[in-house]
Amino acid sequence: MRNLLKSVGMDWKDTTVNNDTDTEWYQYFQNGLESDSKLDYNQNNHRWNKCSGDGIDFEITDNEKQRYISFLIKIPQLYDKLKHWPTTEQKILLLAVARIMSYNEQTFIKINTNDTYNSLVKMTETTTSTLVKVRYMDMLCSFVEHDAGLKWTLETQYWKNIWNLVLQCQDDNCDDINQKIYHILSKFLQNTSKCAPKICQHVVKQMIQPIICSADKHYPKTKKQPIELVNPEEYQNFPPTVKCLIEILERLWANNETTSDALKYFLTLRDSCETLTLLSNNGESSLQLNRILTILCFYEMIELFDGIKVVNQDPLVLSGFFKIFEREMKKGNFDGMWKLLYYGQKYCHHISKKVPQYFQKGKSIGIGDELTSFQIEPVVVLGEKLSVIPFPQVTECDELLRDALIGDLLSSVSESCVQLGYEVREQYVRAPMGSELTALKCIIKTKPYYSRECRAKVFQGLIFSFKDFITYIKRDVELKDTEHNQLIAEAMLEAIFVFLNDFDLSWRESLGSLEVYMLNYQFFSCSMNWNSNVVILGLKILNITTLKNLTDNMILLVDYSNEHDEMGIMLMDKCASSNVGVRKAAMAVICTICQKINEGFESYKQILLHYLTPEVILTKAINDSNHSIRAIALSCLQEIIMMEEFEGYLSSTIFIDKILDIIAKEFDQMILKVSVKLIRQICENDKNETIDNLLKIYKVMSRVAIQERNADVQEEAVKFWKFVTKRNLELQGMIDDVFPNITFSKEHKKIIRLDDKEICKRIIRALDNMSKTGCLYVYQQVLENSETPTQVFSTTLEIITKLWKLLRRYDVTPELISINGTYPQQWSIDSGILSPTTNWVDNDEDMRELIEEMINEDITEISCPDVKFL
Repeated sequence: MRNLLKSVGMDWKDTTVNNDTDTEWYQYFQNGLESDSKLDYNQNNHRWNKCSGDGIDFEITDNEKQRYISFLIKIPQLYDKLKHWPTTEQKILLLAVARIMSYNEQTFIKINTNDTYNSLVKMTETTTSTLVKVRYMDMLCSFVEHDAGLKWTLETQYWKNIWNLVLQCQDDNCDDINQKIYHILSKFLQNTSKCAPKICQHVVKQMIQPIICSADKHYPKTKKQPIELVNPEEYQNFPPTVKCLIEILERLWANNETTSDALKYFLTLRDSCETLTLLSNNGESSLQLNRILTILCFYEMIELFDGIKVVNQDPLVLSGFFKIFEREMKKGNFDGMWKLLYYGQKYCHHISKKVPQYFQKGKSIGIGDELTSFQIEPVVVLGEKLSVIPFPQVTECDELLRDALIGDLLSSVSESCVQLGYEVREQYVRAPMGSELTALKCIIKTKPYYSRECRAKVFQGLIFSFKDFITYIKRDVELKDTEHNQLIAEAMLEAIFVFLNDFDLSWRESLGSLEVYMLNYQFFSCSMNWNSNVVILGLKILNITTLKNLTDNMILLVDYSNEHDEMGIMLMDKCASSNVGVRKAAMAVICTICQKINEGFESYKQILLHYLTPEVILTKAINDSNHSIRAIALSCLQEIIMMEEFEGYLSSTIFIDKILDIIAKEFDQMILKVSVKLIRQICENDKNETIDNLLKIYKVMSRVAIQERNADVQEEAVKFWKFVTKRNLELQGMIDDVFPNITFSKEHKKIIRLDDKEICKRIIRALDNMSKTGCLYVYQQVLENSETPTQVFSTTLEIITKLWKLLRRYDVTPELISINGTYPQQWSIDSGILSPTTNWVDNDEDMRELIEEMINEDITEISCPDVKFL
């Protein structure tokens, strides 16, 4: 029963009540469900997370099935006795269980022998709860999965009310419920279109009737009757119907391989939508009706040319889409046009393999390419719309690139598309500013549907538009800070950033992307008063172009120092911003710059030397009010550690103490993790052992490794001790986890041979040093603590296993280690394995037990990789 309740998103506590009159219903649920040994409580499991599942994804045994059938069969009898229904939560559970059990035909028949389903229907009729109604519709949908359920559905006629229930349950304030309703209804239509087409046809007729009646009302009955526009108030009655129609059609269209039978019943709606859009001046209503029209046009085209591979006319002309688009152009509804292009791309994406091919001059013309050419148009001509006087002459190279883009666009579209595109351009250039924001937003939304070639064209068009916008802003200081310019800048930068995110390095795209880096400088130099959203997007673009080497020099791996001073000044200014988003974006750029310095672009280093020094970055890591910014600043310091110029400061006592203070006082887990890793990297980078406060480091890192309760932070601390283990063994001559045959002895200042006896001595010396630092004790405490997270325990066990294998390889046994004695004829451990001042363990016997466990405990059966001390 645990799996059953989880599948319906319910908790047993959702079915309990306090009312004494409901005691018997409560007892019914308790006997039927709670006593099941599989029942599991989950208070965080939301009731509706699987409301419209397509069946069950777990196995129900025969005994469990009989138990659930018995549970449902008793409902009519119990209601006749009590004369009232259970609580709303209990109704929800009953309907959900009934839905799951009804998918199987034999189970359905058994449950219905006692007229259970009629009782559940009556129970639903008494409720006003939207959630109960949704569960009820979901149950009805499960009946049409088999012949017995379909027969019962036809006899009872309960399905006739499903459309009214959908309209009742739609809620503008709860999109989650709406999506579940649309899923249920589309699935119902999909199933009935195959097994009971009359039911499907009847429900579709109910859905489309309001629009057809409205169109008939306004359509002129005679040629002399004047055409009157539809009153905008009349459209207020459409939204619930139209919204549901669009959602259902989009779901059926997305699955058109199996649902074409259901879509054909909507075709009678096409003429009515044409009439209403023609008589409407309401942009939003026209868009909704045009979305319906577009799906029906594409569907009719696919059905008409089913099996035909090649046609002699543009598919967008044949489908009627150009007619819809042209009608909105004549209205001057440019916002609606750009939105319609997005939906056209979205709907075409589902039929790309079904559309018949159209050839022009031997070249195949794709629907996606043609729609893309229209989407680029408002972007490319933005400069022309913005110019009051002609722009300064562009460079010959830039002019050639623009011509190449236009030529590429023209060669990939039909003559009909070119002709319509010219008309759009003529009207759009003369139209007032405003719709370019919609065009840019629609391009961003359409990106998932573009082919690689189309993405390249759109991106190049965005770069040309960005250049024109910068030129426009530079010309007149008074135009810089207007609200509309701020919005254009934000939309344009967002579009460029979205396309750069998954940059594909082809020749055409690289031409545009290599300009973005410098265009950003020009853009920021135009004005210092861009709003925070614009600045953040500009910094994100700067970050991604730097990260992906998208400059003309970096792409060729050539270091270049120009503009770095200006960048340093700009980043300092943005790091001091009062806006958290701006500071975070600026710090991310600094972190990327640090990475690039370590990759060989050392000219960036002057930014760290003269502007954003490690001291400045450390101050941000300590004092910034935002935890994410502090964590990024610490990540910057991790990169700076690798640079020789700053080695002295980053290994100084002052710097290390400040990082240790962060670890001691900080509660944010991300900052703690990065700080602990930073300390490890500082120690790893200290090749000459110049750190003075190692004892303090060991004490702090021991506490974190043992006491920290966040698994990621604790694991990072254990990795520090893994480094300590590796370092101590390397100091005794180990190289790459192996002791060489010969080595240079710093103590004797000569080359010596390392036999097993010498290696054994050196390993014991390493163990002595490790125990004095507290390293072995940390491992012991982590492994013995029953609350240690699995990932931390695993990491620690890997280290100990590796160490144990090393001891066994060179026959280091407990007999060779005398806690207060001597190692015969070779070496003495005169102060015990642990330093008596550390007080980390009570006595030396604890350490002996650990050593004996490491050597003698049989862990050969433990599956553990041969981990290196890295």
